[in-house]
Amino acid sequence: MGDSCRFSQSHGIVPMEVPLADSYNAGVTFESVNMAKYNHLTMIMLGSDSVAGAGVLTIYGGATDGAQTAAITFGYRYGAADAKSASADVFGAVATSAALTLTEASVKSGTLVVELDAADLNISGVQYQWVTPVLSAAGTAGIVSAVAILSEPRYEEAVMDTAI
Repeated sequence: MGDSCRFSQSHGIVPMEVPLADSYNAGVTFESVNMAKYNHLTMIMLGSDSVAGAGVLTIYGGATDGAQTAAITFGYRYGAADAKSASADVFGAVATSAALTLTEASVKSGTLVVELDAADLNISGVQYQWVTPVLSAAGTAGIVSAVAILSEPRYEEAVMDTAI
């Protein structure tokens, strides 16, 4: 079997939101992530086929777990097709936002990839350590889930320390 878990030894994997009824329209404060030991965060959000309306995703930097001190400008890409479609793993062009209005067509049965660097947490000369994504309650129905993958660790370990 060899060293078959190499990815999880060099990347942090953080469940940010499990599928909960009405999470898209009730609003979600996703799990906060501590970027102190990583240089890059990729958040993958999946929407159910019942997603309706246009929620707004804002990602905040803060000094502590859960702090929503300052909005971060982040990069994002939408999947080009619904999950299980032939081109579901093809993503659109990279764009940036500090408050992304999600469209129903892009999130319903779809994938949103958000990426940011720890350096992006330097806002107005203050270096924040924590990332907290927040989805508004502006959607009208549906379920979302998300996972974060932390990469470019500053110190690799066989068993990575927690980032939450």
